[in-house]
Amino acid sequence: MFCCLTLIGGLVLFIIFIVFLAKRKKSLRIQNRVNTLKDKANSWDESEVIEFNPRTKLLEDDFNEMTDRLKKRIVVPNLDEPQNSPYGTPATYVNMVADHMTNSFDFSMVNNVLCQFKHFKTVIGDINLHFIHMVGSEEKKSTPIMLLHGWPSTVWEFHKSIPMLVEEGYTIIAPSLPGHGFTEPPSVTGVTPAVMACAYHKLMIQLGYKRFIVHGGDWGAIIGSLMTYMYPESVIGLHNTMNHFKLGWRQILQTLVGAVFPSLVYTTEEEKRFMHPMFKFSERMYRKFAYFHVQSVLPDSYGYGMVDSPVGLIGWIGTTYPLVSCQMDLTKNIMANLNKGVTSFGLDNICAMISIFWSVRSAQASMRIYHEFYWNDKELFSNLTIPNVPVAISNFPNEIIHLTKFASWTTFKNIKQFNYHTHGGHFSHIDNTEAVVGDLTSFIQKLQ
Repeated sequence: MFCCLTLIGGLVLFIIFIVFLAKRKKSLRIQNRVNTLKDKANSWDESEVIEFNPRTKLLEDDFNEMTDRLKKRIVVPNLDEPQNSPYGTPATYVNMVADHMTNSFDFSMVNNVLCQFKHFKTVIGDINLHFIHMVGSEEKKSTPIMLLHGWPSTVWEFHKSIPMLVEEGYTIIAPSLPGHGFTEPPSVTGVTPAVMACAYHKLMIQLGYKRFIVHGGDWGAIIGSLMTYMYPESVIGLHNTMNHFKLGWRQILQTLVGAVFPSLVYTTEEEKRFMHPMFKFSERMYRKFAYFHVQSVLPDSYGYGMVDSPVGLIGWIGTTYPLVSCQMDLTKNIMANLNKGVTSFGLDNICAMISIFWSVRSAQASMRIYHEFYWNDKELFSNLTIPNVPVAISNFPNEIIHLTKFASWTTFKNIKQFNYHTHGGHFSHIDNTEAVVGDLTSFIQKLQ
């Protein structure tokens, strides 16, 4: 008996030792990755910052070419579609957006709105970077704000938020992601979200901002979190509108228990409303995340069609905006959900985003961020922990990812603000501007 207990004890200790070594090895690997990234960033030379006019890229001729192609498009028939099993973007939606683009949309409005802001370009590492830079009041110069968008987005996403923040006196820096809008596609592979985080940090230092606020949604939330992890001394506070999905014991425990006994897990009515019933939440996530796998493994295969065809661009990128701007009703067909999203996001905003991607022919390059993340940054991000920097999270009901505050502590140890809202989605800067700007400014005030 004693021998058996000794053997079992020895086996348990051996397993613990193996797990410890594996975690230690992973920790060293991640730290080496971070050190390599930061060393490379330190070696980048500063480049001249030059003024940039969006009108040089958003040309009327390109828009006219797009609308001519849309007018000559092959009319795809509306195939029968089961109510609860969408096959993808319905032809009804493609035709609705195409008709609005060709008959009603004012392309000059995009240039007029964007040219309200001061645009610049500079080269940082392998990135020919575009950014908006609006200088605020002397009183609030100590808290510049970096706004980071995601996919499939551009700085157009912030066209309503920037004036509101500038009016309150804040300095705003809003870069375009590589391959999105006016930042050129990288000339090399390996420009991952972590590399972008280093580049954006370098930009802020180059502009003279040693300490700043970071705000992000979608990839912007991931890039901002990576920047905060790698450069905590530079980030005053981090505000995200998309919470991270990082599988830890808190998420597993809450998912299992909350599916059966929600009252034991979800401590507020907001949490119950956002997270329960779990199977519906999971199915909505599954349907909205189909693109993630495709773009992680075959971004170029889909990208060629979108660079060459405006119908392809509407069918793939154009359908994302309304789908992540509505609470998908799984009892209704996909067009009913798209109509809800269009009401929230707006046809003009959909057409503005599509016209920017078309004008700069960047759809293919924009999707590579998924591949770069999956094959290069996944381990770094999945082990991300931010212990000290203050964090705020804004939760909108139609966002693609939701986590409770308890589960969020897996990543963020110093959560200062965790707000729920009654409407808004993945692009909250467009469909609930007042709420996201209000959350951001109230968070900054708490830090002061």
